[in-house]
Amino acid sequence: DSGNALTGRIALSYTMADDTLVYASYNRGYRAGAVNGGGYTSSAGISFIEPERVNAYEVGIKGRAMDGRLTLAASAFYYDYSNQQLQDTRTGAVSFLVNAPASKVYGYETEATFRPMPGMRLTGSLGLLHSEYSELTLQATDLSGNRLPFAPKMTAQLGMEWDMAQLGGGTITFAPTMAYSSQQYFSPFNAENVVGSPQVNSELQQGANAKVNVGLSWSNDVITVRAFANNLFERETYGYGLDLRGAGFPYNFLVPTMPRTYGVSVRFGF
Repeated sequence: DSGNALTGRIALSYTMADDTLVYASYNRGYRAGAVNGGGYTSSAGISFIEPERVNAYEVGIKGRAMDGRLTLAASAFYYDYSNQQLQDTRTGAVSFLVNAPASKVYGYETEATFRPMPGMRLTGSLGLLHSEYSELTLQATDLSGNRLPFAPKMTAQLGMEWDMAQLGGGTITFAPTMAYSSQQYFSPFNAENVVGSPQVNSELQQGANAKVNVGLSWSNDVITVRAFANNLFERETYGYGLDLRGAGFPYNFLVPTMPRTYGVSVRFGF
């Protein structure tokens, strides 16, 4: 088989008198088709997977306020996919690359930086997301209306950078951050199971969670020495999950994310 597509990008932007920027863009994306030969138990499992295409639309605004102390950016987007490629794990512990005939993703993102006083920067961001398979059937199960994997409905982040003191010709900066993610699925089945299968797809998800990272650094024009601790409160979460119960195993496969980690880094600039 073969595939081809016309791709490209069109964007318009306008800067107002107060330096506020507004923009709109359209992108046409393409992922080539492939021969599905990675997981099969007979030659019947080999097939050609159609190319994936997406029409992506975005509008946004960026600007400053409060004499430049507040920086704001916001955007809204809509992605319309056809023949989106995804993995389908089936009985026998084999995974097939397949096409979802139609799916869509749309949402809103905003971020801000505020400087309440010299040496302090407060940052925040918020993302709202809707993802949906408009048309999808896997293993004789209608999954139309299900959410796409790894697509939390809401993400948010709060952070601070505080230049605490001047010492030895450099600046000591304290920088804590908190990152939040709502619940997300690891499988296009979401919590549904194939009829007659021992699948327990409700296990293949990660609930809402928040993690805190913190850093303390000393820097000058040449060197930065930074001590850090990530996932400070050691929240136990999963980053990936795979159905194995449907393949006859007495468990599913889940990959934990990083535990609490800490260390020191040194960076030179020249």
